[in-house]
Amino acid sequence: MLRWGVIGTGSIATDFCAALRHSSLCVVANVAGSSGDKAHAFAGRCGIPRWSEGVRQLLDDESVDAVYIATPHPSHEEHALAAIAAGRHVLCEKPLTLDERSAARVIASARRHGVFLMEAFMYRCHPLLRALLARIEDGAIGGIRHVRADFGFRAPRLARHRLFSSTLGGGSILDVGGYPVSFARLIAGVAEGAPFAEPVAVTASGLIGPTGVDELASAQLMFASGFTASVTSAVSYEIGTSAVVFGERGRIVLPNPWIPGGCRQSLETGFTIHRDDGEPETVTIRAEKPTYAIEADYVATALPAVEPEWPAMSWADTLGNLRVMDAWSASLRAQAQL
Repeated sequence: MLRWGVIGTGSIATDFCAALRHSSLCVVANVAGSSGDKAHAFAGRCGIPRWSEGVRQLLDDESVDAVYIATPHPSHEEHALAAIAAGRHVLCEKPLTLDERSAARVIASARRHGVFLMEAFMYRCHPLLRALLARIEDGAIGGIRHVRADFGFRAPRLARHRLFSSTLGGGSILDVGGYPVSFARLIAGVAEGAPFAEPVAVTASGLIGPTGVDELASAQLMFASGFTASVTSAVSYEIGTSAVVFGERGRIVLPNPWIPGGCRQSLETGFTIHRDDGEPETVTIRAEKPTYAIEADYVATALPAVEPEWPAMSWADTLGNLRVMDAWSASLRAQAQL
């Protein structure tokens, strides 16, 4: 049984703990938040046997084998490095850190200490993705040429909220842009017969809001193979959560690959294959447990390895993804200054 310590007491941490009640491989053993009072209350709500006054106390708990980091983006590097130094395996919510350079520091530390580290793009562990990849590789829509992927929603524009605060790592690219970018790079890699591919050109457009963060961002990605992708993220616009893979003989439409089923506790999801020469085919995927439990169980079964295996986010995949996100943000800000 892999015993988890959870750092963070927000909605994502709540969903993670709820999902792990359905796991036979994992259990939540301790929690730490921004204060002891918050951790105590969270433990009571979620049925966690222990709580900590702070991160240091949680990491000193010998009953904790692995740490799930669900704090605001700017805290990820600090908490990941502390957990790794304490010899704890780490599952860290996306983005792993604020940029490629800081992610490289965390990965180097995990390598030195010999502990497992994974960026928590949970869709990469879900059977939905494996089913999609199998159909693509079987030639369901012929050679694949393009991806369109979006992840955006409308949130109230509150300057102090993390989504709209530059000091808290706000903006759509950091918050949800990594999903469509990681999907595009994955599918571009499949087109080349590789685990993932890196774009050779990134061109951005979008809107910088009044608080100084990107509220809507789009990017066109061009790969050396000729494969292309169009990705969009948003925190102030309800652009949707779909992804479409375009091939020479049709397309595959995924209504919400990022949160399969549209709810973090959902068990049923799927996609539709539209072929040029036939009727649409709906592929239904029913999981045995909620998505966060699938992700946590992946970590449990991956040990004693220290690096995730494809199609989960390997360390090189995480670095490449953040490199594209850095370029996307830089291109958008350069356009905004014109």
